[in-house]
Amino acid sequence: MMRRLRLCRSTEEVATWLLDSSGSFGGSAALFEVRGSRLKGVRSRGFPTSGAESFDELEASLDEAPALAHSIQEREPVVAIGSAAEVSMRIVNALRQAPGEKVYLFPMAIQEKVVAILYVTPGERQTDSAALELLTGAAACAAQILASEESSAVRPAPPELVAIQGVDMRAHASVPAADIRRQALEARARWFARTEVARMRLTNRKALEQGRMQRDIYSALRPEIEAARRTYRQDYLAVSPVIADYLHRELVTLAYDDANLLGPEYPGSLD
Repeated sequence: MMRRLRLCRSTEEVATWLLDSSGSFGGSAALFEVRGSRLKGVRSRGFPTSGAESFDELEASLDEAPALAHSIQEREPVVAIGSAAEVSMRIVNALRQAPGEKVYLFPMAIQEKVVAILYVTPGERQTDSAALELLTGAAACAAQILASEESSAVRPAPPELVAIQGVDMRAHASVPAADIRRQALEARARWFARTEVARMRLTNRKALEQGRMQRDIYSALRPEIEAARRTYRQDYLAVSPVIADYLHRELVTLAYDDANLLGPEYPGSLD
Protein backbone atom coordinates (compact mmCIF):
# COMPACT_ATOMS: atom_id res chain seq x y z
CA MET A 1 0.00 0.00 0.00
CA MET A 2 2.82 2.42 0.84
CA ARG A 3 4.52 1.63 -2.45
CA ARG A 4 1.27 2.47 -4.27
CA LEU A 5 1.00 5.73 -2.34
CA ARG A 6 4.44 6.79 -3.52
CA LEU A 7 3.19 6.51 -7.10
CA CYS A 8 0.35 9.01 -6.56
CA ARG A 9 0.86 12.20 -8.55
CA SER A 10 -2.06 14.33 -7.34
CA THR A 11 -4.13 14.84 -4.22
CA GLU A 12 -7.07 13.31 -6.09
CA GLU A 13 -5.06 10.10 -6.48
CA VAL A 14 -4.13 10.22 -2.79
CA ALA A 15 -7.82 10.47 -1.85
CA THR A 16 -8.63 7.46 -4.04
CA TRP A 17 -5.71 5.51 -2.56
CA LEU A 18 -6.86 6.24 0.99
CA LEU A 19 -10.40 4.98 0.37
CA ASP A 20 -9.23 1.88 -1.51
CA SER A 21 -6.67 1.01 1.16
CA SER A 22 -9.08 1.49 4.05
CA GLY A 23 -11.15 -1.43 2.77
CA SER A 24 -8.49 -3.84 4.07
CA PHE A 25 -8.96 -2.63 7.66
CA GLY A 26 -12.63 -1.64 7.89
CA GLY A 27 -15.90 -1.58 5.99
CA SER A 28 -17.40 1.19 3.88
CA ALA A 29 -15.52 4.49 3.82
CA ALA A 30 -16.09 8.11 2.87
CA LEU A 31 -13.81 11.12 2.70
CA PHE A 32 -15.02 14.60 3.67
CA GLU A 33 -13.19 17.84 3.02
CA VAL A 34 -13.21 20.34 5.88
CA ARG A 35 -14.17 23.82 4.69
CA GLY A 36 -14.21 26.10 7.67
CA SER A 37 -17.35 25.21 9.61
CA ARG A 38 -18.69 22.89 6.92
CA LEU A 39 -17.98 19.43 5.52
CA LYS A 40 -18.09 18.58 1.83
CA GLY A 41 -18.18 15.09 0.38
CA VAL A 42 -15.14 14.17 -1.70
CA ARG A 43 -15.83 10.54 -2.54
CA SER A 44 -17.14 7.34 -0.93
CA ARG A 45 -16.68 3.59 -1.29
CA GLY A 46 -19.02 0.79 -0.24
CA PHE A 47 -22.03 2.82 0.85
CA PRO A 48 -25.38 2.30 -0.94
CA THR A 49 -25.38 5.83 -2.33
CA SER A 50 -26.91 6.79 -5.64
CA GLY A 51 -23.58 7.66 -7.21
CA ALA A 52 -20.35 9.62 -6.87
CA GLU A 53 -21.88 12.83 -8.24
CA SER A 54 -24.54 13.00 -5.54
CA PHE A 55 -21.94 12.40 -2.82
CA ASP A 56 -19.75 15.15 -4.28
CA GLU A 57 -22.67 17.52 -3.75
CA LEU A 58 -23.15 16.56 -0.09
CA GLU A 59 -22.49 19.34 2.41
CA ALA A 60 -23.16 19.45 6.13
CA SER A 61 -22.53 21.90 8.94
CA LEU A 62 -20.17 20.90 11.72
CA ASP A 63 -22.72 22.32 14.15
CA GLU A 64 -24.93 19.39 13.15
CA ALA A 65 -22.10 16.82 13.43
CA PRO A 66 -20.55 17.04 16.92
CA ALA A 67 -18.57 13.80 16.55
CA LEU A 68 -16.78 15.07 13.45
CA ALA A 69 -16.34 18.52 14.99
CA HIS A 70 -14.70 16.96 18.06
CA SER A 71 -12.29 14.92 15.91
CA ILE A 72 -11.32 18.06 13.99
CA GLN A 73 -10.87 20.18 17.09
CA GLU A 74 -8.75 17.61 18.94
CA ARG A 75 -7.00 16.28 15.80
CA GLU A 76 -7.58 12.78 17.18
CA PRO A 77 -9.51 9.69 15.97
CA VAL A 78 -13.03 9.37 17.34
CA VAL A 79 -15.42 6.40 17.59
CA ALA A 80 -19.08 7.42 17.52
CA ILE A 81 -22.55 6.18 16.65
CA GLY A 82 -23.59 6.93 13.08
CA SER A 83 -26.77 8.71 14.17
CA ALA A 84 -28.23 12.05 13.17
CA ALA A 85 -27.34 13.44 16.59
CA GLU A 86 -23.65 12.50 16.19
CA VAL A 87 -22.83 12.84 12.47
CA SER A 88 -25.78 14.92 11.16
CA MET A 89 -29.00 13.92 9.48
CA ARG A 90 -27.64 14.88 6.06
CA ILE A 91 -24.73 12.47 6.28
CA VAL A 92 -26.90 9.66 7.67
CA ASN A 93 -29.41 10.11 4.85
CA ALA A 94 -26.74 10.33 2.17
CA LEU A 95 -24.77 7.25 3.26
CA ARG A 96 -27.79 5.22 4.33
CA GLN A 97 -25.82 3.16 6.85
CA ALA A 98 -27.43 0.79 9.33
CA PRO A 99 -29.13 2.52 12.31
CA GLY A 100 -26.95 2.59 15.41
CA GLU A 101 -23.86 1.42 13.51
CA LYS A 102 -20.48 2.59 14.81
CA VAL A 103 -18.37 4.98 12.78
CA TYR A 104 -14.63 5.56 13.03
CA LEU A 105 -13.40 9.08 12.26
CA PHE A 106 -9.77 9.80 11.36
CA PRO A 107 -8.67 13.43 10.89
CA MET A 108 -6.26 14.19 8.04
CA ALA A 109 -4.06 17.03 9.31
CA ILE A 110 -1.65 19.16 7.26
CA GLN A 111 0.48 21.83 8.93
CA GLU A 112 -1.44 21.39 12.20
CA LYS A 113 -4.77 21.93 10.44
CA VAL A 114 -7.37 19.25 9.71
CA VAL A 115 -8.25 19.42 6.01
CA ALA A 116 -10.27 16.20 5.71
CA ILE A 117 -11.94 13.41 7.68
CA LEU A 118 -11.88 9.71 6.81
CA TYR A 119 -15.23 8.18 7.83
CA VAL A 120 -15.19 4.36 8.18
CA THR A 121 -17.84 1.87 9.26
CA PRO A 122 -17.09 -1.62 10.63
CA GLY A 123 -16.53 -4.35 8.08
CA GLU A 124 -16.93 -8.11 8.25
CA ARG A 125 -13.63 -8.37 10.08
CA GLN A 126 -12.65 -6.36 13.17
CA THR A 127 -11.86 -2.74 12.38
CA ASP A 128 -8.13 -2.02 12.74
CA SER A 129 -8.06 1.54 14.05
CA ALA A 130 -4.27 1.67 14.34
CA ALA A 131 -3.81 0.74 10.68
CA LEU A 132 -6.45 3.23 9.54
CA GLU A 133 -4.81 6.00 11.57
CA LEU A 134 -1.47 5.13 9.96
CA LEU A 135 -3.00 5.22 6.46
CA THR A 136 -4.62 8.60 7.11
CA GLY A 137 -1.37 10.07 8.41
CA ALA A 138 0.56 8.74 5.42
CA ALA A 139 -2.03 10.21 3.04
CA ALA A 140 -1.69 13.61 4.74
CA CYS A 141 2.10 13.54 4.35
CA ALA A 142 1.79 12.58 0.68
CA ALA A 143 -0.75 15.33 0.01
CA GLN A 144 1.49 17.92 1.63
CA ILE A 145 4.47 16.81 -0.47
CA LEU A 146 2.45 16.94 -3.67
CA ALA A 147 1.20 20.41 -2.80
CA SER A 148 4.80 21.60 -2.27
CA GLU A 149 5.92 20.12 -5.57
CA GLU A 150 2.99 21.66 -7.43
CA SER A 151 3.79 25.09 -5.98
CA SER A 152 7.14 25.08 -7.82
CA ALA A 153 5.26 25.29 -11.13
CA VAL A 154 3.71 28.63 -10.01
CA ARG A 155 0.24 27.96 -11.36
CA PRO A 156 -3.18 28.63 -9.84
CA ALA A 157 -4.23 26.07 -7.26
CA PRO A 158 -6.70 23.50 -8.62
CA PRO A 159 -9.83 22.80 -6.53
CA GLU A 160 -8.46 19.60 -5.04
CA LEU A 161 -8.60 18.11 -1.58
CA VAL A 162 -5.93 20.25 0.09
CA ALA A 163 -5.83 23.23 -2.28
CA ILE A 164 -8.39 25.21 -0.29
CA GLN A 165 -7.60 24.37 3.30
CA GLY A 166 -4.23 23.91 4.98
CA VAL A 167 -1.72 24.50 2.18
CA ASP A 168 -1.00 27.65 0.18
CA MET A 169 -0.03 26.34 -3.24
CA ARG A 170 1.66 29.67 -4.08
CA ALA A 171 3.37 30.17 -0.74
CA HIS A 172 6.86 29.50 -2.13
CA ALA A 173 6.50 31.04 -5.56
CA SER A 174 9.56 33.22 -5.02
CA VAL A 175 11.78 30.33 -3.90
CA PRO A 176 14.19 28.96 -6.56
CA ALA A 177 13.10 25.72 -8.19
CA ALA A 178 16.21 23.88 -6.95
CA ASP A 179 15.33 24.75 -3.35
CA ILE A 180 11.74 23.64 -3.90
CA ARG A 181 12.94 20.26 -5.23
CA ARG A 182 15.31 19.84 -2.29
CA GLN A 183 12.55 20.68 0.18
CA ALA A 184 10.21 18.24 -1.54
CA LEU A 185 12.86 15.49 -1.39
CA GLU A 186 13.42 16.18 2.30
CA ALA A 187 9.68 16.02 2.90
CA ARG A 188 9.56 12.66 1.10
CA ALA A 189 12.48 11.41 3.20
CA ARG A 190 10.75 12.43 6.44
CA TRP A 191 7.53 10.84 5.25
CA PHE A 192 9.26 7.59 4.31
CA ALA A 193 11.03 7.42 7.69
CA ARG A 194 7.87 8.18 9.63
CA THR A 195 5.69 5.65 7.83
CA GLU A 196 8.31 2.88 7.85
CA VAL A 197 8.87 3.18 11.60
CA ALA A 198 5.11 3.45 12.21
CA ARG A 199 4.67 0.23 10.23
CA MET A 200 7.33 -1.51 12.36
CA ARG A 201 5.54 -0.34 15.50
CA LEU A 202 2.20 -1.57 14.17
CA THR A 203 3.14 -4.97 12.73
CA ASN A 204 5.94 -6.06 15.08
CA ARG A 205 4.59 -5.12 18.49
CA LYS A 206 5.72 -8.23 20.36
CA ALA A 207 9.22 -8.22 18.86
CA LEU A 208 9.54 -4.51 19.61
CA GLU A 209 8.56 -4.96 23.25
CA GLN A 210 10.99 -7.85 23.61
CA GLY A 211 13.75 -5.74 22.06
CA ARG A 212 13.06 -2.92 24.48
CA MET A 213 13.19 -5.25 27.47
CA GLN A 214 16.48 -6.74 26.24
CA ARG A 215 17.84 -3.30 25.29
CA ASP A 216 18.44 -4.55 21.75
CA ILE A 217 15.69 -3.38 19.42
CA TYR A 218 17.96 -3.68 16.39
CA SER A 219 18.41 -7.44 16.80
CA ALA A 220 14.66 -7.90 17.32
CA LEU A 221 13.78 -5.95 14.15
CA ARG A 222 16.96 -6.42 12.12
CA PRO A 223 15.33 -7.45 8.76
CA GLU A 224 12.84 -4.57 8.84
CA ILE A 225 15.40 -1.98 9.93
CA GLU A 226 17.99 -3.06 7.36
CA ALA A 227 15.42 -3.06 4.55
CA ALA A 228 14.40 0.48 5.49
CA ARG A 229 18.03 1.62 5.71
CA ARG A 230 18.82 0.23 2.25
CA THR A 231 15.85 2.00 0.71
CA TYR A 232 16.63 5.26 2.51
CA ARG A 233 20.27 5.17 1.40
CA GLN A 234 19.35 4.41 -2.22
CA ASP A 235 16.33 6.69 -2.68
CA TYR A 236 17.34 9.70 -0.61
CA LEU A 237 20.98 9.87 0.51
CA ALA A 238 22.29 8.79 -2.90
CA VAL A 239 20.18 11.51 -4.53
CA SER A 240 21.14 14.28 -2.10
CA PRO A 241 23.89 13.55 0.47
CA VAL A 242 22.98 16.70 2.42
CA ILE A 243 19.66 15.19 3.53
CA ALA A 244 19.65 14.26 7.21
CA ASP A 245 19.09 10.70 8.39
CA TYR A 246 15.44 11.10 9.36
CA LEU A 247 15.13 7.33 9.49
CA HIS A 248 17.61 7.14 12.37
CA ARG A 249 15.70 9.87 14.22
CA GLU A 250 12.45 7.94 13.86
CA LEU A 251 14.09 4.67 14.94
CA VAL A 252 15.24 6.38 18.13
CA THR A 253 11.59 7.11 18.94
CA LEU A 254 11.04 3.33 19.08
CA ALA A 255 13.55 3.37 21.94
CA TYR A 256 11.75 6.14 23.84
CA ASP A 257 14.45 8.58 22.65
CA ASP A 258 17.18 6.47 24.29
CA ALA A 259 19.50 5.34 21.47
CA ASN A 260 21.12 2.82 23.81
CA LEU A 261 17.96 0.70 23.63
CA LEU A 262 18.63 0.12 19.93
CA GLY A 263 21.40 -2.26 20.99
CA PRO A 264 25.16 -2.66 20.65
CA GLU A 265 24.94 -3.96 17.05
CA TYR A 266 22.90 -1.06 15.71
CA PRO A 267 25.04 0.53 12.96
CA GLY A 268 24.09 4.07 13.88
CA SER A 269 23.08 7.03 11.75
CA LEU A 270 23.59 6.98 7.97
CA ASP A 271 24.86 10.60 8.07
